[in-house]
Amino acid sequence: MTAEPADNPTFNLQLPAELEYLPTFLDHVRQAIEVAGLADAHGTRLELAVEEALVNVFNYAYAGQNHPGAVTCQAIVAEGDLTVEIIDEGPPFDPLARPDPDTTLELDQRQPGGLGIFMIQKLADEVGYRREDSRNVLLIRMRKAR
Repeated sequence: MTAEPADNPTFNLQLPAELEYLPTFLDHVRQAIEVAGLADAHGTRLELAVEEALVNVFNYAYAGQNHPGAVTCQAIVAEGDLTVEIIDEGPPFDPLARPDPDTTLELDQRQPGGLGIFMIQKLADEVGYRREDSRNVLLIRMRKAR
């Protein structure tokens, strides 16, 4: 993990997109949560949202490749808010472009998929997506309780 000394510290971690690295990524996020001073409940929600996003990248971003690509977890602290960006070099995929799943339907009537990003959106204060320099960037932001 690298940190930039500044008013808005940024912490970057890049590792192969493999499930075995999930604990390392989550430790990275916990350190950023501590620096940001997020309340425990906000930190736990953010950590869960980031975990879901990372697992999706691990499972889908590099599917069909012989070796996993890299994933970067960038955490930016600004005024106590914490923004985590999950960055991969997989094919373009905007998870926010899908409609929310209909959670009122019985399980056997629902279309598969979409619950992960739905959960991320419910846990975080802000979620965004952009395609930048041939990379997918999923933004997950938690605002410090004021």
